[in-house]
Amino acid sequence: MTSRRLPEAPMLSEAERRSLEEIEQRLLAEEPRLARTMNRRVRPWLFYALLLVFGGLTVLLTVIGAFGPAFQCLLVTAVALVLRKYPLRLR
Repeated sequence: MTSRRLPEAPMLSEAERRSLEEIEQRLLAEEPRLARTMNRRVRPWLFYALLLVFGGLTVLLTVIGAFGPAFQCLLVTAVALVLRKYPLRLR
């Protein structure tokens, strides 16, 4: 967590920066899974690619009359949208 600096870090005093680093180190030592989760990079392109592929397949399959597979692609697209709004919180 200490390798990444926030843009507002220069506004902190030296004592506050040291305190923040200490808190980050304790979090990393005590809760490594939480620290890794907070440090993950978000990949929005993966979500948009999923929507583009399955949304496009839904339209294409509907146009050619394959309603069963089109409905399945629609379900995948809908699940992706719902999970984006309400992500699963696994323990």
